[in-house]
Amino acid sequence: MDKEAQLKKINTELKVYINEASFISNACRNQLLRMLGREFDIDLPIEDFQNIDVRLFENGNIEMRGDLYSREEELSFEEVLTRYASFQEKADGLLQRRGKSAFPNNDKNNIKNLLIVMVMLTFFIALTIYAIRSFFNGNYIHSLWLLFVVFSWLVPNVRERFQQAFHYIKRKLKK
Repeated sequence: MDKEAQLKKINTELKVYINEASFISNACRNQLLRMLGREFDIDLPIEDFQNIDVRLFENGNIEMRGDLYSREEELSFEEVLTRYASFQEKADGLLQRRGKSAFPNNDKNNIKNLLIVMVMLTFFIALTIYAIRSFFNGNYIHSLWLLFVVFSWLVPNVRERFQQAFHYIKRKLKK
């Protein structure tokens, strides 16, 4: 494999690493960028941009967001490959460690939300049955409770909980 093909592969992998780290959190992405800079002895600025493009050159210089950050002394291509391999090991460890702790909390919160929605739905069904019976028995005041619950849908928190639960179920069914 020639140098250009290897560099293209490395730069593609760098984009994947940064996207994965960004998916976990901005702090994880920033930590990954610091790790890359330390590996190549370059002080990369850590900025809170939504998208960060990083490109590695064959002499060990790094281009980030259009700015070139160069080393004091150039590296040989073999040194670049060994340093990148070291960075890969550290980055894989970081993403594996951070990725495991990021998703279970999200699933726990979604499951809690789903249980709350189920309790609210059960309450709504029971209240609907009660309101219909009250209406047929002539107790129209008790039927107003149904209107109270229906108007609670106007409260943003209740509506958001149902939307979050719906999106969570939709995501899980796609898998």
